[in-house]
Amino acid sequence: MKIPAEKACFDDLLDIRTGNENLRNGSIPSWIEKLSTREEWEEKKSALQEIFLQGFGRTPAVACDLDPKYIDEVECEGYIKRKVSYAVEPDERLTAYLLIPKGITKKVPGILCIHPTTPFGKEQTIGNDPSAKGQDRAYALHLVRRGYVTLAWDLMSAGERTFEGLQSFDTAPFYRKHPEWSAVGKDFWDLQRAIDFLETVDEVDTSRIGSIGHSQGGGITIHAMALEERIKVGVSSCGSWPSRLSKNPFNNARKSWWVGRPLLRPYCLTGKDFPVDIHELLGIAAPRAILFLTALNDCGYEGEEEIAAVGKAFQNLAENVEKVFSLYGAKEKFTALFHTKGHSFLQEERKVAYSFFDRYL
Repeated sequence: MKIPAEKACFDDLLDIRTGNENLRNGSIPSWIEKLSTREEWEEKKSALQEIFLQGFGRTPAVACDLDPKYIDEVECEGYIKRKVSYAVEPDERLTAYLLIPKGITKKVPGILCIHPTTPFGKEQTIGNDPSAKGQDRAYALHLVRRGYVTLAWDLMSAGERTFEGLQSFDTAPFYRKHPEWSAVGKDFWDLQRAIDFLETVDEVDTSRIGSIGHSQGGGITIHAMALEERIKVGVSSCGSWPSRLSKNPFNNARKSWWVGRPLLRPYCLTGKDFPVDIHELLGIAAPRAILFLTALNDCGYEGEEEIAAVGKAFQNLAENVEKVFSLYGAKEKFTALFHTKGHSFLQEERKVAYSFFDRYL
């Protein structure tokens, strides 16, 4: 598949509409030019965040007291595993694992560990999936052994939150309850509640909170870095894919099973680009640190020609995101690492990811 040149170029990241002082009255000619200041980017950033949130749907009245509770505690080799619960909606609580390094004498960073699309849910991130792939994705366990407090919970429709009688990630009951919301909006809401919980943990330095995820968890981490300022460092492995390069954007707005953002379906049907794409979300994260790990042979791309084309497109994406970070004098805080190991999170990539936390968190 040959990628059209316009689809492989991401230099629209710095586009901004300009004109004279009457620009916003709409009565004079205007034009698109490249922004060059942090102030211009901050204005565009706010607009992008507003547009992106529109795709989440209407958030219902779900605010409630957190009401955190401790269920039990188990001593493990080098760390303590606490099972906790807290409220995410007035009529919904979830359980989570809080892993705390033994012997810490001061507050340490806390890291949100968001699992991929797996029926194991949070159990995979703490090492309870015995498969080789599961052990690759046990980042809550790996990171607590490096001295971080880690928090792992089940995404809505996974693990202990799978709806009765349905397979994991079947979101139909959620939409019957919240027809105007979205699963992506719900995942972000639950992530915010996870941060709220971390802020109650005595061992956590709440000024140093990070987030990591592979696959679906990686996509949620990118969303969170774009919208939640309390997260200071993010690591995404094989998370969001640029919609303009997607072979089937309906993956983001399915009609059944895991239904992410239904409001994007008209864009999919008409062949329009999504209103906010991945390079814009990465730019919004600036100047906080983010590591973008991506497999070039992911999402249906294979063969030397296709992979080479994707590689050039992703390099262009990274170069443009770096320009935004440079506006803050923080170019080094954005790192893009591309590989051809498929939809994986192997030891070499994990080493880079965990070192990224060590450096910036």
